[in-house]
Amino acid sequence: MNDHAGLSPVQTFLMALAIGLAVASNYFIFPLIEVTASQFGLNVVHSGMFITLTQLAYALGLIFLVPLGDVLDNKKLIVSLYAVVALSALLIALAQSLWLFVSGLLLVGTFCTVAQILMPLAASLTTPEARGRVIGTLMSGLLLGILLSRTFSGLVAQCFGWRMVYVLGAVMLLAMTVVLQCKLPKVQHVASTLNYRQTLVSVWQLLWHTPLLRQRAVLGALDFGLFSILWTPLTLLLSHEPYHFSLSTIGLFGLFGALGVFGSNVGGWAADKGYSYIMTLICGLMFLCSWGLLYIGGMHLWALIAGVVLLDFAIQALHITNQTLIYRSDPALKGRIASGYMSMYFIGGVLGSSTSAMAYAYFGWTGVSVLGLAVAGFILLLALIFKSSQMSLVNNSV
Repeated sequence: MNDHAGLSPVQTFLMALAIGLAVASNYFIFPLIEVTASQFGLNVVHSGMFITLTQLAYALGLIFLVPLGDVLDNKKLIVSLYAVVALSALLIALAQSLWLFVSGLLLVGTFCTVAQILMPLAASLTTPEARGRVIGTLMSGLLLGILLSRTFSGLVAQCFGWRMVYVLGAVMLLAMTVVLQCKLPKVQHVASTLNYRQTLVSVWQLLWHTPLLRQRAVLGALDFGLFSILWTPLTLLLSHEPYHFSLSTIGLFGLFGALGVFGSNVGGWAADKGYSYIMTLICGLMFLCSWGLLYIGGMHLWALIAGVVLLDFAIQALHITNQTLIYRSDPALKGRIASGYMSMYFIGGVLGSSTSAMAYAYFGWTGVSVLGLAVAGFILLLALIFKSSQMSLVNNSV
């Protein structure tokens, strides 16, 4: 596949930064849902639609674009997709009508899946004994991109208006496009024997016929579902009774979630050491505890902050555990493995986003907390059900 013995620290950092910036572009909208909904004449109940659409677009990109990593030259593909994301962000900034605004959101959501082409590419360029650590670093970049995007978006919108968020985002994305063109490792491309349609079909065949991938994809879907259940209505909670926070303060709240970055390192370490199943159980228990705190957080800020930190830590630890396990296979399948797993992951995010928006609209923060507790309990139950097959598969994959 390649001639590289491994990625250098500089290359790893560059790829982590590129991944973080790509996914950040899809999350700028989170603190802005109320102000942009008002801009285009939508009410608060329908404002969650923007987040649901971005998650759905991301899932479509995972299904239809990420498998191209097994078919096309990776460097050319990554640089091209990155350029499209930059131009799409600019479209959002300039949009004067709802349909142009939504079109920009959909384009950004679809093409920022370039991050999920970078991730398996990096895994394939990394020595097996360091794979968990490198994936943990890359996922730290992804997590920081998701969460710090809220801080950036809230602060910039408060000072200069929401459109400036996307103007600056487009500038950073274009700059990164140039950096990737100059610095991204050139990987020898092995021609695939499958055409595009066959490649897409093989993603789901691989998912269906590979028990470890299938089980970890289900856990991943529920994992990201919990993330969306929290962050989709959180802006509404913080902007209304009892908190009444400003846009900039809501954006700063993402810094607490960013502490979950340490979960990436713990998850990568656990997977490298063979503690994947134990880590999965611990994450399930942490999910339950975090949603107990988040329920209390509907009225008490200290509990809300503690719940956010604990939940994001567990989400990242489980996600890295999943990814380290599934990438221990043929590098030629990296794009399809990433597509299968991450498609399920973001489908879970779409479902989490839409159900939490409805739960908040009809039952308030209590409804959101009950939904989160139910999904957390289901993750723990599945971890126990998968126990025997997971342990044998993990042992065989090392």
